Amino acid sequence: MTNILPAAAQPENPAAQPPVVHRTVHVVIDANDDPNLSRRLAALEGASRIVVRPNPVRSPTDLVWDVLAGAGKNPAAVRACRLSIAEGWKAATAWLTAASVTDILVERAHRLSHREALQLAELADTADADLWLIWSAASDPTRLCNAIESFGRSQAKGNRGQIPYGCRTRPVKAIGAETFIRTLPLPVPAARRPPHPDEHADIDADWPALPAADFPLFLATCRRQLAGDTFDQLHIVYRTEAQATDDFVRRHRNDLNEPRTGGTFKRALNAYLRDERLGPAASGRLALIRLRAIQASLLTRGILLRWQSNALGPAAPEKLTTWLTPGICRALRATVSTHAAAATVLSVHLAAAPDRFSHLLCRNIDEHGRYLYLPTFADNAVYMRADWAHELDRRDEGECPSYGHTTGKTPLPPYAAELIAAHLAHRRADSSGTRGRFFADHKDPHLDASDRALTETILRTSRRIGVDPFWLHRGFCEVSGIGGGPAALLDWMTARRMDAVILTDEGPDR
Repeated sequence: MTNILPAAAQPENPAAQPPVVHRTVHVVIDANDDPNLSRRLAALEGASRIVVRPNPVRSPTDLVWDVLAGAGKNPAAVRACRLSIAEGWKAATAWLTAASVTDILVERAHRLSHREALQLAELADTADADLWLIWSAASDPTRLCNAIESFGRSQAKGNRGQIPYGCRTRPVKAIGAETFIRTLPLPVPAARRPPHPDEHADIDADWPALPAADFPLFLATCRRQLAGDTFDQLHIVYRTEAQATDDFVRRHRNDLNEPRTGGTFKRALNAYLRDERLGPAASGRLALIRLRAIQASLLTRGILLRWQSNALGPAAPEKLTTWLTPGICRALRATVSTHAAAATVLSVHLAAAPDRFSHLLCRNIDEHGRYLYLPTFADNAVYMRADWAHELDRRDEGECPSYGHTTGKTPLPPYAAELIAAHLAHRRADSSGTRGRFFADHKDPHLDASDRALTETILRTSRRIGVDPFWLHRGFCEVSGIGGGPAALLDWMTARRMDAVILTDEGPDR
């Protein structure tokens, strides 16, 4: 009879345990220090491949700043980001994971210590990328390879750099420069641009100067001032937009019966203009055509959408589209802190103060940073007490509050997805889980971020990239709505000097 020992009494055998999958580390032997290989590394550098160039005069803990600089962060701001070494490694891992980096190439890796090589190997494992160490020296890299392969155990327990028996290992391959060139080919060149700037241009963005007439006279004024073929194209866009607005009103016709202000419909209209019609428009002139058609269509349904264009200056139509441009996101990618980049993205895109999104949960963010999932069960950003949780939609304590300027699933621009996904990866590295706050204190990730701290972070980041968020104030500020009325915080519509009035059968509005 075979005696079967219980699990607690069975001896632990590291060799019998299933090995953990680690990414391969390639050590490229370049004993002659060929300058052509350095030029090839510069050509290989791209969105999915980063090149780390370690500073020869760095301290033992400064490698993370070289990694962040290789990932495209501003070298001048890397050391001034107020992050600790541990937070710097978390930020580097988050940025590489969000960018889907496949290869990390380290130039002149013979200058690395064994501890630094292990840190880079762990970074490659976490980011799911291959590590390429360019050994540009005549010395033997065997001891470094053994340290990487044995996770440093050969240095701690081995006398001559040997790997201890029974230890799990990481795959390490030593290859020559010729094999490296064949294994990692150069990226495909970018497509050639057309010789003429107007060739293959976006038709939606090519509109002439439009009249500044209000929506009741906009179409008639365009008919008098524009050429016949141009007006025909404008009329098609105008009618299509009006039909889309009619469909939107039909989908929300029950919200119009809400007593008094119709707050649910206004939130839906705000999200409709920002996420579907005006925000993603190809140009400000196209957004103006859409806005005039939406205003005319809403008026036939008893809704007056007002827009004070004079308050926005001479280029008012250009401010109808989203303020989160690709240029702003490109500047934010040079930010080291994922916390600062994500907070600035939400503030600029939603034109909202941090009190509108400072209580976001990690589960309210799409994994790839493409959407925000926000509940809409209340009108104000307030917490629900525990004794109310089982009575109102069975909401648990600490649930993300409602937003007055959005509804449900809020799409984000595709060029901003990487910034949001990077901070989500950073929060997951802090073991936040799905119910943890999306924004936490930068010094203690277990504490929630305060509105004041988020405001300072956004203002400091905006000043660095040259953006003026006029809706943010360090102190309490009341901004009255358009046309008077009670004080209200700015959101997307009111930041563009727009408001909606639901006309009733009774009263002076009608």
